[in-house]
Amino acid sequence: MYAIYFIVSFVIIYVLYYLLYVRKRVVYDKNKLSSDIRILVGYYKIDVEKIGYQKVLRILNFVNALMMSVMVMIVFNIDKTIFKILILTILMFPFIWVTYYFLSKYLKHLEGKSEENV
Repeated sequence: MYAIYFIVSFVIIYVLYYLLYVRKRVVYDKNKLSSDIRILVGYYKIDVEKIGYQKVLRILNFVNALMMSVMVMIVFNIDKTIFKILILTILMFPFIWVTYYFLSKYLKHLEGKSEENV
C-alpha cells in the first residue's frame, strides 16, 4: 500500500515540477538561476554548462521529486496537520543538504565524463 502511495506521490510531484519549472527554462542564463542551481554552482562548484543545463534540470527534477516523495511518506501516518508541517520543516534542511551533496558528487562525475568526450 505504501509503495502505491509513494509511486503516485512521486509521479504527481515529478509532473508538477516538470510543468512548472523544467519546461520553461530552455536557455542557461547566469543571471536567472533558480535557488537549487545556485546552490549547486556556488557551494558545490558544479559547471552546469559542461554537463548541459537541460540535463541538470531533468536530474534535479527527478531528485527533488524523489526527496519530496520520501518526506511525504515519512509523515503519511501522522494525524495532526500541525505535526506534519513541523516534522516536514525539520526534515527539509537535512534532506536537502544530504541529497544535494550526493547529487553534486554525481554531477561532478558527469562533468568529468563530458571533459573526456571533448
